[in-house]
Amino acid sequence: MSLSGLLVRCRSLCAFCFNILCRHRFILGVVSVGIIPCIWRFRARLRAKGEAEADAEDPQYVSRPHHDDQPSVVTEEEDTEAQDNCVVCDSLQVSIPEEQEEQEEEQEEEEQEEEEEASGRYYTVEATDPLYCEYDSTWETDGDPPQRAPHGARPPREPTHMYKFTRFQSAAKDMYNYRHDYPENEMPNLDFYLGKMASVPDDVYIHEFHRDWWGDFAKLERVHSFIQWLFPLQETGMNHEAYELTKQEIEAFCNNDKAKCNLQESYKLMLHFYGIELSNPKTGKVERASNWQERFRNLNRNTHNNLRLTRILKCLGTLGYQHYQAPLVRFFLEETLVHGNIAAVKESVLNYFLFAVLDKEQRRELVRFAYLNYEPKEEFIWCPKKMQRRFSSRKKVPSGPSNPAYPSPEEWP
Repeated sequence: MSLSGLLVRCRSLCAFCFNILCRHRFILGVVSVGIIPCIWRFRARLRAKGEAEADAEDPQYVSRPHHDDQPSVVTEEEDTEAQDNCVVCDSLQVSIPEEQEEQEEEQEEEEQEEEEEASGRYYTVEATDPLYCEYDSTWETDGDPPQRAPHGARPPREPTHMYKFTRFQSAAKDMYNYRHDYPENEMPNLDFYLGKMASVPDDVYIHEFHRDWWGDFAKLERVHSFIQWLFPLQETGMNHEAYELTKQEIEAFCNNDKAKCNLQESYKLMLHFYGIELSNPKTGKVERASNWQERFRNLNRNTHNNLRLTRILKCLGTLGYQHYQAPLVRFFLEETLVHGNIAAVKESVLNYFLFAVLDKEQRRELVRFAYLNYEPKEEFIWCPKKMQRRFSSRKKVPSGPSNPAYPSPEEWP
């Protein structure tokens, strides 16, 4: 049979095999790795044999013996095959050390697991784990308190984990309180104000707020998760990773001079942001700062600051600065009703700020001041008509029992 006939039969056999294998894909994968390369090598040998026979029949072909001192001729196919073999060998040499390293690491992990299991720390998770949640006591050893990672020690979470983890952490906090019978012995807000922990999720300590955020109006305006830490309340806010105050924590905070001093600094920070300054820390008197015009324009543009100011007033009254409430409210009443500034704050001053003042006598005097400076009078709805008639007929209302803890209305700014 001639060489061309053999090639035709091989080609037909390959086509037949390929048609069968297309119907059985699993077999195709196995055959493509083992059988097909053998067929192609067989075809290459037949082709080389045919070329050799053709050269032998050619009269111009002269065979030359190979001598030891003459370099042998290497075909391109042989050279390619030799290079492939070298690559395979090199890859094997590289993979052997890698496999050894992997085996050693697996062995070390197994030994560590056995050691932790023997010591009762098999389920212990370090606080530096990027997905560690201090409220998830599933992995705590009995009797061990929750851990907190040192500042900056926890590696950043992957972006795909941020939103889901924040929701999980909020749920874990709720379930933790349920499992532990709603404990009151923890004081995270006091710890934050004493510099023992950072805010979440901003990861900023109290001294860093006072030092690095002072005058950074863009950040103070843009970030919405810090105000719940600087001015905590007994109610939830927009930051679900902040903590509500407890009665026990309020008492401890009011008796801690360092915490109260830091709260005063936080108050100054936000006053500066609003274009106000604390001119008398003893009485709480406030006045316009040098940048008041620019900051008042910002108050008119961004009305969410009304919510912040309400929170600040509540916090001052809760954590030992009740005497700071009335001077701040009086300031806003003068700016809105007397000077006609920051019109966007006016409704919040009358609806919220005014009634956040805990001292009743001071609150009554503030309502009187608001009524006397409000126009038109018939639209004033923040006190009964009876009191409006009395405010109109008298220059001053009779004051109640004196309270030496707070300045009298005559001493206000």
